[in-house]
Amino acid sequence: MIKVCFRNDDVNTFTPELEKVTDIFVSRGIPITHGVEPANMTAQTVRWLRYLKQRNPDLIEIVQHGWNHQKHGRGEFCSARSYEQQLMDLRNGFEKMTSEFENDFFPALTIPFGVYSADTIKAANSVGYKVFYSHYNYRVSRRMFYLVGHILGKGQVLGRRISNHLRRYPGTEMLQIDTSISFIRKYFDDFGTGCQMFSVREIMAIFRRLERLIPVVVLLLHHRYFIQKDHLRLVHDVLDQLERRRDIQYVTCEELHREYFH
Repeated sequence: MIKVCFRNDDVNTFTPELEKVTDIFVSRGIPITHGVEPANMTAQTVRWLRYLKQRNPDLIEIVQHGWNHQKHGRGEFCSARSYEQQLMDLRNGFEKMTSEFENDFFPALTIPFGVYSADTIKAANSVGYKVFYSHYNYRVSRRMFYLVGHILGKGQVLGRRISNHLRRYPGTEMLQIDTSISFIRKYFDDFGTGCQMFSVREIMAIFRRLERLIPVVVLLLHHRYFIQKDHLRLVHDVLDQLERRRDIQYVTCEELHREYFH
């Protein structure tokens, strides 16, 4: 049995793309985790997500995606920013998510642009997140590097991240869950909607390689890029491929935390 989790980031304003992508999953009875930007979310988005969560408690998961999705150097949370700056943004985001979503918010953190520093981890652990999302790369060279990090008990080595997928992030009270497949091959800019998507064949080829290496595969979407019918068709096609199998179990971040955090 291989577990599969879908996460959708950059949730802020309510848009047709957000609604359409979400509806694909809800209509199929497949859970989707939404990464919400606390500083940018609108009241309409909050109401809509809470309404969906109340109607479909097992299908809608709400986590935090940074603070305001602005770049400071290479990312929103990177070595260009001090520990105090990062702590302030993460704490403000956590408090706003808790205030707006109450118990509908699961305290997991995904970092915009995928760039973070040791101070990010320290700050996130201090705030009290239960899960920290990072990235898993299946290449042999990266897996060997991860092994070195595991032996050393590190989350980063020489400033490069170690995948501790489904393990406690070293020195913290957070479970690390790593994303391993993106629907998007290349982003043409940081804040627009231009991109190049992988094909369904490419995504499933990566999936088949990953399932031999890890027990949980996390796939990442960014709904604002799914503005064309063929982009939405891609999501349907991937789900069709997965649903033909009998060894797939769809899970949420919270379910993974309950199973793997010890």
